[in-house]
Amino acid sequence: MQELTGLDFDPVSGYVFYADKGAQNIAKKNVFEASPPEIIVSGNVVDPVGLRLDIPSRLVYWTDAARGTVSVTDLDGTMIVTLVDTGLSAPGAIVTEPYEGYIYYIDTGSEARVERADGDGRNQMAIADGLVSPTSLAIDTDERVLYWVDASLNTLESVRYDGTGRRRAYSYDEDRTPFGLVLDSDAFIFSDPTNQRLWVDDRNLTQVGENSVVFRVDPLDYRGITLRPRTALAIDPGSCPTPGCSDLCLPRPNDQYACVIACDHELTASSSPGTLTSPGYPANYPNNLNCVIHIRAPEGQVIQLIFHDFDLGSSRDCIFDSLVIENGIDGGPRLLDPSCGEHLIWPPDPTVLESTGNEMTIQFVTDGSITGAGFSITYLAVTPNPDIMVVAEGDRLRYWYRRSSQNQLIEPIVNPINDSIAVDYDPVSEYFYYSDRGTRSIGRIHRARSLSAETLYTEDIVYPFGMCIDVISRLLYWTDADLGTISVSDLEGTERATIIDTDLDSPGSIVVEPYTGYIYYTDWGSSAKIERAEGDGSNRLVLVDQDLGLPRALTMDFTERSLYWIDARLGTLQTVRYDGSNQRELYTFHGFDPFSMVIDASHIFFTDALPESGSIRFIGRDLSGDSRGLIFGGKDHYRGLALRPLTDDGTSSPGTCPMTQCDGLCLPRPNNQFTCSTGDTAPPVFVNCPTSKEVWVGPGNTSSLVTWDTVRLQDPNDVILSTSVPSGSVFFVGRMTVTILASDIASNTATCSFTVTVRVDNIPPAISQCPANITIDLTRSSEEDVVVTWVVPSVTDNAGDADWSEEPTPGTRFPIGTSEVTYTATDDFNNLASCTFYVTVNGVVVPPVFQNCPGPMMAWIGPGETTKRVMWDTITLDDPEDTIVSSSLQSGSEFFVGTETVYVEATGPSSNSAWCNFTVTIQVDDIPPVISQCPANITISLVGKSEKETVVNWAEPEATDNSDGENVVWVDRPSPGSFPVGIREVTYTVKDSSNNVASCTFYVTVKGDEDREGDNDKDVSIIVGAAAGGGGAFLFLLFIIAIIVLIFRRRRRPAQDDPPARDNPPAYFQPGGIGGAARANDVYDTTIYESPYEIPKPAARKLPAIPDDPFT
Repeated sequence: MQELTGLDFDPVSGYVFYADKGAQNIAKKNVFEASPPEIIVSGNVVDPVGLRLDIPSRLVYWTDAARGTVSVTDLDGTMIVTLVDTGLSAPGAIVTEPYEGYIYYIDTGSEARVERADGDGRNQMAIADGLVSPTSLAIDTDERVLYWVDASLNTLESVRYDGTGRRRAYSYDEDRTPFGLVLDSDAFIFSDPTNQRLWVDDRNLTQVGENSVVFRVDPLDYRGITLRPRTALAIDPGSCPTPGCSDLCLPRPNDQYACVIACDHELTASSSPGTLTSPGYPANYPNNLNCVIHIRAPEGQVIQLIFHDFDLGSSRDCIFDSLVIENGIDGGPRLLDPSCGEHLIWPPDPTVLESTGNEMTIQFVTDGSITGAGFSITYLAVTPNPDIMVVAEGDRLRYWYRRSSQNQLIEPIVNPINDSIAVDYDPVSEYFYYSDRGTRSIGRIHRARSLSAETLYTEDIVYPFGMCIDVISRLLYWTDADLGTISVSDLEGTERATIIDTDLDSPGSIVVEPYTGYIYYTDWGSSAKIERAEGDGSNRLVLVDQDLGLPRALTMDFTERSLYWIDARLGTLQTVRYDGSNQRELYTFHGFDPFSMVIDASHIFFTDALPESGSIRFIGRDLSGDSRGLIFGGKDHYRGLALRPLTDDGTSSPGTCPMTQCDGLCLPRPNNQFTCSTGDTAPPVFVNCPTSKEVWVGPGNTSSLVTWDTVRLQDPNDVILSTSVPSGSVFFVGRMTVTILASDIASNTATCSFTVTVRVDNIPPAISQCPANITIDLTRSSEEDVVVTWVVPSVTDNAGDADWSEEPTPGTRFPIGTSEVTYTATDDFNNLASCTFYVTVNGVVVPPVFQNCPGPMMAWIGPGETTKRVMWDTITLDDPEDTIVSSSLQSGSEFFVGTETVYVEATGPSSNSAWCNFTVTIQVDDIPPVISQCPANITISLVGKSEKETVVNWAEPEATDNSDGENVVWVDRPSPGSFPVGIREVTYTVKDSSNNVASCTFYVTVKGDEDREGDNDKDVSIIVGAAAGGGGAFLFLLFIIAIIVLIFRRRRRPAQDDPPARDNPPAYFQPGGIGGAARANDVYDTTIYESPYEIPKPAARKLPAIPDDPFT
């Protein structure tokens, strides 16, 4: 015990539990037994202040002012949980309310207050604030009141559980400095570190000050104080009611409990193996863990971890789930960098990991997503394996054990070495390996059979300067400063390969990092540098090329992941990290020629190659002058130096090359890859590299679990080395590239890459080819429904398939009327789309039949008129149940000039319709009627001299009109009858309905007896007729005479009584015309007169008598 602060007593076990600020731990001590204290918590304990037991729940609560935390553990310290780690500045005293499931604690920081939380740390709330310097906290479970002492105000204050009823119970005099506080049913008990006393005041605070009872006076710094029953007669330790809870069962209000995973542990290693597993192992570990495990071994021993199983969620740089192992308790050098997936970063599986001291810290962190089975580790305390140090002295090798009682070099190994330069030791086979510049060879000597040396290689070796062994991969690397090469072979000398032969002037020292697959080497040629390459010589990288002269004596620190070297020209010790960062100069040598160097946890050893001061020397890792010294001297030619465990302690167990078909050297590379030096350059072939995937999630979602088929390779001997994101991982919205790396036995690699895109689906399915509306007419009146078919529409969705409703389906019978058909598509994320059409079934319906639908109608109007009333017969229907429901125009309507269509609609009882359409055309009539068959002029001669008149008949003319012949009206229509002697004009006059007039005129001439006197036409005719019976010559003569006579008569002026001439007189008016033969005594006037009144009356005269003899 160093500086105790909080404490409490467990009457069940008889242990007092206390917080030791000086030792930075939580411990317990049985007060009834003479036994040493037991530390139950030490890691992550910095400034413990308050401590309190929850006796029914068997828990220890404590606060840490430096860390700002409230933590809890079981009574053995095997399960530890930090409950509150936010919002607190400097938490101090703490009490528990075991019956109500609350904890109460004070924060002594800048915003001092009293807080309450559930027993599992949830639901933090301040119940009293504005405090100054609260130092203690006590609880009265009967009154449900909290009390505390404020050291600055020198007051005793109280508040109820719920934060009400806060009051100042008492103010103390300045000579009192109360610090700790407990109470029972009758009294307050205070600790007073200033006056070194314990005070007792009654609960009513009537005996205070001078009346206070001094309970104890000792020269002690009284601070923490507790009051418990000596035994647990009245206390019944509770049991967790939560079934299956194997971790901490923490009480909460209302008789509830929280099963909290406690992954913080304080473990003690011994020679008997212990087991450490991740929470829940072998089932998957929980999310959001931050476990810290401290392991201690007895002084003089170290802690050895043996990994049996390792499976953590994989991520780049292990930023989500990881396991980290460090030397010591408070952030010592790392033994294991953050590791995840199924392989440790250092060392490789199966692994044995050993601390350099007797303390070790393991930190296990998980995030909120992917989990794995976790880990299973055996831990135990072991005595460190003694180291062997070997040095090359030119013609001999010497070695000694660093941890034995011997303090001098063992007898040298002298045969058959000529001029040894470099040396290394294999703890597995216990062989020393060396390079001999004199014989230009590589050889080995067994530690127990030192006289039996073997030469492994002599060809292509000139100046073998540097050498190192990869104890895991069982390989030997060396450099040749003259050839400018780096070579590798197995440890038996059967296989050999040159892995680097370009861009090196004088390669010198070389080291190998067997757990990461890298080699590091110096080049002290004209362009001095330090390089890194993979174990097969590939992917070279210059780490250092500045501030170098003659770099040699290269070595490495596995825990710091750093390189160290000595520059013989500059005389400096320098360092750089594995990745080439943080190059620093650490030390300057004076008067030495450092040739080779090795390091351990506390010292740096180097050889001095100067003939006058040849020696093996050391300097502390702190590089102080007080830690320098000489191990061996004697002015020998000390050169190469190696430091290894004497025997295999598990850390150098031979690894197994995964390339079972490799017939050559199996050379390690980073990320557990290997190269088989067989000349095979063909990369692996993927059989089924996944195609890029598009995954949809519903609105409101941000991620999706994505899987793909197991990726296979064409060659069964090829292996999948890594997958950037494994199948079954959670992918967030967006695009991520997944890369799969494969390797063959020759370490040829190939990658398979594809993208996974997660999108939010708020797009409904797409329906295409939605049917149009369907109409079907039934053909028989007895039909009431009909089968209807259609092509089902198709549906597609951007995110895959969609559920499809198909009711009704094609082939369903539909009744008369209109039915709605709806298809609905729903995708996986409840986005909807629908397609609707209608099926109409019409029954047998006979449309109305018109009996007398008018045809096209035409009416005429006279010039100047614009409208005319048009009538038509009433339109009737066949079926008396049918009705005419509309007519665009009614009979008797006025129609304008032009053509207009009249529409008449009729409907039946079933609302079936029919139409009667006709046109009415109105035209302006300005064309007179046409009179046809107008009689020609008529001339009639009376037979008897006593006749004065005669009856004349003719065929009456006919009249037609362009508008309508029936509408023609005869204005003048004389009838045939008796006509007197003379010339009479006969005129027919007609008009149409538009008052257009037309007439027809002809003349009737009646000749009396006096009109025939002197008329020789008959005589001529008679003569002609008589002469026709003579001989031919006579007849010809008569014909000539008649022609002469006729010509003569036609040339004379007609008489006044002759009838007027016509433009085209009828044939029967012409002599010899069609109407009959001309009379011999008739004379015709062919003069054309303008009117009948101009016609002169003919003078009746007779021709001379024709003699009997026509030739007279």
